Amino acid sequence: MNTRLKSEDKELERLEKLIRETPVEVDLVNRTMSKYEDNCMSKQSASFKTHKKMRQRVIMMTVSAAILFGLIFVTSLISPTMAATIKQVPVLSSIFELAGDLGLKAADDKGLSTKLHTSATQDGFTLNVSEVVYDGTRVSIGMERLQTEGEFSKETLSDRISDIELFIDGNPINSFAPNDSNSIDVFMHPGKDKASVIVEFSDRSNQGGNSFPEQFDLTLATTISGIDNPLNINIPVKNKIEDYVTLQPKVSRQYENIHFTVEQIKLTPITTGITTKMVLTDNTTFTLPLTTMGIDVLDDQGRQLKLINGNGWTPSNGSTKVTDYRYIPFDSIPKTITIKPYIHLFDEKEMGAFQMDENNEPKIQYIPELEITLPINSQK
Repeated sequence: MNTRLKSEDKELERLEKLIRETPVEVDLVNRTMSKYEDNCMSKQSASFKTHKKMRQRVIMMTVSAAILFGLIFVTSLISPTMAATIKQVPVLSSIFELAGDLGLKAADDKGLSTKLHTSATQDGFTLNVSEVVYDGTRVSIGMERLQTEGEFSKETLSDRISDIELFIDGNPINSFAPNDSNSIDVFMHPGKDKASVIVEFSDRSNQGGNSFPEQFDLTLATTISGIDNPLNINIPVKNKIEDYVTLQPKVSRQYENIHFTVEQIKLTPITTGITTKMVLTDNTTFTLPLTTMGIDVLDDQGRQLKLINGNGWTPSNGSTKVTDYRYIPFDSIPKTITIKPYIHLFDEKEMGAFQMDENNEPKIQYIPELEITLPINSQK
């Protein structure tokens, strides 16, 4: 036994030395995204749109490293320590593990996602779906382009995708939407590298639409620029989440002509979902800056959650707006959640332009009169 351990230690030392001496190509791709565009909503269909140009860092191993990993895998004896070392290598990890979304990382770590290897090929272009997760709040799909040997395209996968149509059990996804003015948007987030993306969508059940089934067959019809016909991929989707908290506090605050209500809070290991309703009591319609009003979400320790995406809807009368926000999950269920509504400050000289702070971020102004703190543990 001791001889085997010493042999494995020597193998690990050799592996570490070889990795350190192996040249690694680091490709830093900075793609700009304004998170506040997600908050800008039109009068008829107010929705956060995730721009394709997002900031991401992509780390790719060279062919030499790939050969090294191949040699490791054919070794008949791999120690637990070596296996753990290999798992940490980015090229072998899942899209969810490396995408930067803590909820999706948790899904991957806890076995809440479904691993897939379903693909479609056309004109030499292969699109693969490697992973999917559904928590009753959002559906997230890991997609990647399978590149052939020697192919180093400068175009990212998100650059090549021009359209995605979704079908649930054969029905267009918008058949679950309340009406034509409140369609179900598809969001696209950075994956683990430039050859991968994460596609997400959510239902509109809190805005009058129908909930997605707990389990369904999803068809993705993905249009790739330069390819005539969409690539169709069928994948099974199932909600594996059993541990979640749903609250319907219906707690309201009033400030001037704004009546603000927290309608629902849903906490899963993957997503923090919050639905709010805002009514202008004088029957006026939403205009700037209220059309871009957002909320910050904090736990009882003052830790603020990161916004993933969201969608808002203003019915035809124009004086009511219902918004679904989706944030990363809390590390653990907090004692309280604080909702802090805010508005953006706009440039007086340039119509529709944000005022920017010293970090080139849009300035916001909280509305303390609308702030709400809700107990969580006592309402589980």
